[in-house]
Amino acid sequence: MWSWFQNVGRRWADWCGDHEMENAIRRHLSSEGYYGGTAKLRGVKLAAVQRPGWLQIFRFDATARVAIEDEDEQSDGRRPADRVSTRRSARPESLASPHRSGAAVYHDLYGLVREDQRSGRVDVRVFRSGDERRELFGRWGEGLLQLRGGQALSANRSG
Repeated sequence: MWSWFQNVGRRWADWCGDHEMENAIRRHLSSEGYYGGTAKLRGVKLAAVQRPGWLQIFRFDATARVAIEDEDEQSDGRRPADRVSTRRSARPESLASPHRSGAAVYHDLYGLVREDQRSGRVDVRVFRSGDERRELFGRWGEGLLQLRGGQALSANRSG
């Protein structure tokens, strides 16, 4: 019985609570070369907010499987290495070449979501290291009220 309560508590802690934001995270992961639909999101927490609450920054952790591209099934007929990325953030080098071993490759990712509810704009960024996320949070969170979820990300925290 105790394990059931622990399982419910863990699921509650990992619950996103915002279906649109969860879908935005999953779409971003898919565009970055991961299977976003099956990614395990953890610790989605409000980290900073601007009064009166229109602008919000959330933090999250994720474990996502790397999407393997099969060269024979490319829609444009070119190998992945021949393509030029037009996105602002290009895929990491580790995702550029397919893994031939057949084993699934998972990455632990650290992310931020900046949601502006006035314009309906949602910016999602994911990183392979927590330091990169912390640096971006320092820029995005400047001048915002930092909540408990953002204190661990603050670069100028004491302790």
